[in-house]
Parts: sequence; structure tokens; C-alpha cells
Amino acid sequence: MNDVLFPTIEELEKRRLESLLISEKTINEHPNEYREIKKIVKKIISTTIDIGDYYKTALKLVRLLEKMIETGHGSIFNYYYQTIDPQQEGQARYFRANCLDFYQQVKCMDELRISRRQIKLIN
Repeated sequence: MNDVLFPTIEELEKRRLESLLISEKTINEHPNEYREIKKIVKKIISTTIDIGDYYKTALKLVRLLEKMIETGHGSIFNYYYQTIDPQQEGQARYFRANCLDFYQQVKCMDELRISRRQIKLIN
């Protein structure tokens, strides 16, 4: 018999909110890095990245994520740091998909930040 306990929906929602709140704190401490991460990720998902540029682009993004996780253990940046870093779990064939997923999470973080404060996004 398998005695593995699966978390409830409420527990998962609580963990997600905690992760987003930690991420928000990290963003407040490193706003320039966060803006650069968003810019790079948006470019990755909207343009073609040559396979020869994959490693260089991934490492540039990973360096910024490293800066974010210095103060944000438990944030979503930790997860994407591991899945994007070619020296950890990152693979070229999943790079765009991971960045697209990451971009969706970034949008959720921005929505949370806007709802918690009177922040206006300026394009």
C-alpha cells in the first residue's frame, strides 16, 4: 500500500500565495534585475533564438535569477532557476516552453502586486 499524502487544494493554494509573496519581496529588493528578466523572457518567447545562442541566453537569464534568489528562497525564481539553468535541469528543447511558463507566472506576480498596491504598469 502507498501511504503518500497528497496536499489538498487549500494547501497548494496557500503554498502558491506564500511563494508569490516571497517573490514580491524579492522583486522589491531587485527591481532592475526583475525588469531585465521580464525583457529577456519576453524576447525569448516572441522571437526565434538560434540554437547557437541558447547557452549564452540561458546563462544570462540564470545570472539574473541567481541574483533574485539571493534574498528570495521559496520564490518562483528558485524553480525557474533550476529548470532554465543548462548546468542543472535546463535543456535547449524545453527552453522556450519554460520561459513561456515563467512569463505566465510573472504576469500573475504583477497582478498580485497591482492588487496589493496602487501600482500602475507603464509600457
